[in-house]
Amino acid sequence: MAYEIDLGDKHVLITGGASGIGYGIAVAMLQAGATVTVTARTKESVERCETATPHGELAVRRLDVTNDLAIEEMLGDFKRLDILVNNAGKVIRGGNEVRPENFADVLNTNLIGTLRMSYACLGKLVIAKGCILNIASMTSFFGSAAVPGYAASKAGVANLTKSLGIAWAPQGIRVNAIAPGWIDTKLTRPMIENQPERYQTIIERTPMKRWGTADEIGGAAVFLCSPAASFITGTTMIVDGGYAAA
Repeated sequence: MAYEIDLGDKHVLITGGASGIGYGIAVAMLQAGATVTVTARTKESVERCETATPHGELAVRRLDVTNDLAIEEMLGDFKRLDILVNNAGKVIRGGNEVRPENFADVLNTNLIGTLRMSYACLGKLVIAKGCILNIASMTSFFGSAAVPGYAASKAGVANLTKSLGIAWAPQGIRVNAIAPGWIDTKLTRPMIENQPERYQTIIERTPMKRWGTADEIGGAAVFLCSPAASFITGTTMIVDGGYAAA
């Protein structure tokens, strides 16, 4: 008999889940049977979200993870929450993250936003004996001259995952993270199409000789949020085709 993961009784909230990696996780959670709500920061992103999928319907809400009041109001509509996926993120390109105001802005979304959501959902997750999945990055482990704020925030996410995993284990909450490698999404598509030399350099370094897909991150997410991972907490799983090992 095939081993299957069934999340049919779980209610999942995914921030920044209307597109890209977050959307891939959302579809994977639906496929595992979960009830899934995704959020997006802008009205346009909410409207563009494809809520009808082959595996069921997504609920979508507008949410800015830097706004405490908005978080409180939205969570008031949730009678139950089993899984929180902190995927909402921000990057400022063009070498401008080194400016202190931009650096702080990125950390406020990526790192403090992750803590803000986790803390706000704590009560519901304690009741459900639920779990939190944070989305880290390769830059959790590597520096980045181009996006130092993003790199610092994602390094913080990896360590925050360890800290909350330790702190909240006595309450029955597991906290883990995924560090995606180079994933083909709408956000990275311009690089793939317009920077062929860089794209080829990444391919050559990656042992699996390709970029990943959002649904491959989704598979790892389903595992880490399932009973199959019941003895895993405080860890960051690298899903990168071997890039970090090369």
